[in-house]
Amino acid sequence: MWVVLSLVSAVLLGFYDIFKKQTVVGNAIIPVLFYSTMISGLLFLPLVLLSHYKPFVFEGDFMQKLYIEPLDWQQHLFIMGKTALILASWMFSYSAMKHLPITVVGPVNQLRPAITVILMFCVFRESLTWLQGTGVVLAIISFYFMNRSGKLEGINFKSNKWVYMLLGSAVLVALSGMYDKFLLNYIDKPMSPTTIQAWYTIYDFLMMAVLFLLIWFPKRKKLQFEWRWGIVAMAVFVTVADVIYLTGLKQDAAKVVLIPLILYGVRLIVSFVYGIFGFKEQNIRSKIIPLLMVLAALVCLCI
Repeated sequence: MWVVLSLVSAVLLGFYDIFKKQTVVGNAIIPVLFYSTMISGLLFLPLVLLSHYKPFVFEGDFMQKLYIEPLDWQQHLFIMGKTALILASWMFSYSAMKHLPITVVGPVNQLRPAITVILMFCVFRESLTWLQGTGVVLAIISFYFMNRSGKLEGINFKSNKWVYMLLGSAVLVALSGMYDKFLLNYIDKPMSPTTIQAWYTIYDFLMMAVLFLLIWFPKRKKLQFEWRWGIVAMAVFVTVADVIYLTGLKQDAAKVVLIPLILYGVRLIVSFVYGIFGFKEQNIRSKIIPLLMVLAALVCLCI
């Protein structure tokens, strides 16, 4: 069952990437994020309120997984730290997505496992297996081929600031993954995944509200925003995908090492295929080789 849940989550995340691309092109980024995070926060708010005022609702094995645990101020600060990391990553990612083809963004985004492995090696001095080393090498070579492909569309990876933003986003997401491991296992009071996700979503909206009021709102006439229903789709797809992912991860039979492979691989394929047929993006043949290399790197890194 966990395999099916992981596949569904991965497909939803692929469509989330598609709606993200459709929503940010020619649009102000901060209000897009503001309204998207507001909708996600509203989806989790009932769980938070019910957990506080009507905890008996969460009796039973399934409902208990949706229970939001009471947290102390220190735990809230830890979640705020995670939120700040992800929010910075989103600002970089959305800016890059606005200016780069999705058939370039998808493969670069899926270099995150390789970046995570490199960070684990540098920060925690974890040794690399030969498969992990092979995956890192494949990821680096695939980036070289992506650069060659990008030049056909006038995108020079060495001098393109949007590519650097995309890489910065990938590094921040990798750091967030390491931070999640810390929150789930290494602090004095480990928190459940659902509790972390719920409060993270709420704090995400609150932080975006500050950016919305201080940065975008005074410049709203210059940085014009157009409401698009893809904003709602983004929020719903990513929220449902996260809940399904956490449900699958909780199952005893779940192969934790295979779940990232399913998520990253299927998500990449969905967004890449839509980039071909939906956005009619060009130079697809030159992008197939780096795509296959990224998928091969994912296999090596996740098994």
